[in-house]
Amino acid sequence: MSKNYTLNVYNTASGEYEDVEVTEEVYNIYRRTGWNMDKNDAKHSANSTPFSSLIGGDDGVYENFSEFINDGDNPLHIMMDKLSCQMLRRALDALSDKEYCLISAIYIGGKSEREYAEETGIPPMTIHDRKVRILKKIKKFMDFE
Repeated sequence: MSKNYTLNVYNTASGEYEDVEVTEEVYNIYRRTGWNMDKNDAKHSANSTPFSSLIGGDDGVYENFSEFINDGDNPLHIMMDKLSCQMLRRALDALSDKEYCLISAIYIGGKSEREYAEETGIPPMTIHDRKVRILKKIKKFMDFE
């Protein structure tokens, strides 16, 4: 007759603890790891965060790995970034050729307003005023969408 090995683990999908049947090897490793975390916690000073405290909060119902979470991996943020890029693309497409060249030179080409002014022979203040007007136009277009 073989012995059943069961661990009570937190299911992050359901938000509840549940019993999971595991092999003897998994059971022993899990139990040893728990013992090592307790031993490791004892070595930490009062001002540091012990590793085992990252596993869950005081009530054990949430995982506290916020320092490892990358918001860029969040599907909502990815979708919003893609929508913003599409809206910006449409706004840029709505610009005249001259407007697009100015914005492209400054924001894509990395030129300063002064460099673009010297290159085109247009006074720097005029370039600045046009840039501000174009940016307002882009913002208005994106707000409308």
